[in-house]
Amino acid sequence: MPAMKIATMLVACAMALAACDLTDQAASFMPKLADQAASLMPKAFRQPEPPPPPAEPELDVKELIRANADTLFTAHPSALAVARPKRVTGRGFSVCVKAVVAGAINGQPQPITLIVIIERGKLADRRRATPQDGCAGETYEKVEAARLNPAKPQQ
Repeated sequence: MPAMKIATMLVACAMALAACDLTDQAASFMPKLADQAASLMPKAFRQPEPPPPPAEPELDVKELIRANADTLFTAHPSALAVARPKRVTGRGFSVCVKAVVAGAINGQPQPITLIVIIERGKLADRRRATPQDGCAGETYEKVEAARLNPAKPQQ
């Protein structure tokens, strides 16, 4: 009979410990439930909060876009202009970039607006801007695009 009591107590303890693990797992997937569950748990048993990442300093976005303009567009841009950068939580900065670029199909110059994501001082991502991005209402500053050195003709 005592073996049965010991086995029952071991199963009960294992279930209690498993419930603690489930609470930690739920914390990462369900923040509201995690807050409620964490409020029931003593502070000594809670996992420490990770420190927030340090905020990136304000960048010289104009220089970064000027130096990398040819990598952003399929052809060398003209009338390049940049809006003020906006902080993106957890990703660095986003910036609206306008330019006039020769079309890929007909070669006619056409205006293009991009959203560029900058992480740790480098261009991380780019895509065409949509109306939801709010680039139409931005104030832009002109930027002179850096020209790649043309290949010297060989003699």
